[in-house]
Amino acid sequence: MNGATPKPPQMPAGEIVRRSAFATITVLAIIGLVVVLWQIRSILLWVVIGIVLAVALQPAVCWLERHRWNRILASLVVSLATVLLIAGAAVAVAWPVVTQADDFIRALPNLVDSLFGPGGALRWAEVNLHVVERLRSVTPDQVGKVLMGNQATIVSALTRAASIVAATITILTIMVMLLIEGPRAWLSFTNIMTGERRVWAERIGQNFLRSTGGYVRGNLAISVVAGISSYIVLKILGVPYAETLAVLVAILDIIPLVGATIGAVIVCIVGFATGGLVDGIVLVVFFVVYQQFENNVLQALVYSKTVALSPLVVFIAALVGASLGGIVGVLLAIPLASAGWVLGKDLLALRSAQRAGETGPGRDGDVVLPGDAPDEPATAAEPEG
Repeated sequence: MNGATPKPPQMPAGEIVRRSAFATITVLAIIGLVVVLWQIRSILLWVVIGIVLAVALQPAVCWLERHRWNRILASLVVSLATVLLIAGAAVAVAWPVVTQADDFIRALPNLVDSLFGPGGALRWAEVNLHVVERLRSVTPDQVGKVLMGNQATIVSALTRAASIVAATITILTIMVMLLIEGPRAWLSFTNIMTGERRVWAERIGQNFLRSTGGYVRGNLAISVVAGISSYIVLKILGVPYAETLAVLVAILDIIPLVGATIGAVIVCIVGFATGGLVDGIVLVVFFVVYQQFENNVLQALVYSKTVALSPLVVFIAALVGASLGGIVGVLLAIPLASAGWVLGKDLLALRSAQRAGETGPGRDGDVVLPGDAPDEPATAAEPEG
């Protein structure tokens, strides 16, 4: 041996051309797919919303099925009941909210004077920033232009309203169709698989339904509790516009991380302006205590069967959702992140179990995961937070 390093075999020119062409076609196909997805991003968003709503309503449909209801009839009844419930709640709060909002707007000048005037809680802001003077410089004509806009603005608003109506109808249609056909389509998909792969697919599907649907239902329940408790405290204190403020708190509480804080700040400012120092302090104490209760007790109770994501993951998911879909993207980001977390854990567990050879049939055909109790079915195992 002379110590010379052998030259690697040269690739034939035809193979180089073939691989280059394959790589070029792949890149172009990916770019084309991205462009198409970007063009239909609104439709994709509607589909995602419909999927999330269908997953949230799935337990109610299954409950009716267990009581010998037809799947189609159960899906239609649950969907109709949900729409009627939302519409009824909107009508129930719309009248007092609209009435109190009108009264609130009429009383706004007096509220501003009491808040920024002599002896007011925000007098320092008037002294340093001259807030009242800036507000007084706004004429009614300017307000009217902002609210009504020009003809183009009105046409744009009507077009936007029509788009919202069309999107709502489309989302509800997707939701109903998924409730009716979803289980059949999923069964057709799992029937392609055999043995352990089918058992794992069923387990992953069950965990996805539990995490996503549980988060949506839990978030709505917590928001309702926040609105009701705020309404009770506001009524006890005699703070005006209680219904409007309670609905505002409930809606903002749906937004993760910052929504509850924004609602609390608004209500506390109104409390200071209308009820004085005592009412404002009581509201501040109430919201601080309630937030601790919600974060440490209520969320742990409601989300006990879902995945507890870290605040950093929630924050990043909310930012990504906001950049992609605005406020709707923020609301969808957390359940989707939770579902992705569960899916990733299940896939990693499947890969680890296959490598270690520790999978085996449990009771009722379930698969026993590494770390699962041997006397419990895997489908009942709770994903760790």
